[in-house]
Amino acid sequence: LFVCVTNGKSGVNGTVAITRLVKMDDDEPVDPLPAIRKDCVKTCPKPLANYDACKERIKGKPGADCEIWYYELHHCVDLCVAPKIFAATKE
Repeated sequence: LFVCVTNGKSGVNGTVAITRLVKMDDDEPVDPLPAIRKDCVKTCPKPLANYDACKERIKGKPGADCEIWYYELHHCVDLCVAPKIFAATKE
């Protein structure tokens, strides 16, 4: 497992970020949830299409939102995620 570490150093025109990878211990826990969620979004094409269509419809309209479509998408994703995340949980 590698972790990105960024150090800020003062340069001529402001701050320059120096990034390096640091190897972590293999015992470091890794949260599987983000990867599982990303995979599960693919299993919800209709809610995802509805949410994306709503976002396109409301572009530039102040006060409009796609809250209901957002919640429908995440409900579908959660139904897929739940059994997978519990299967990945160690006792």
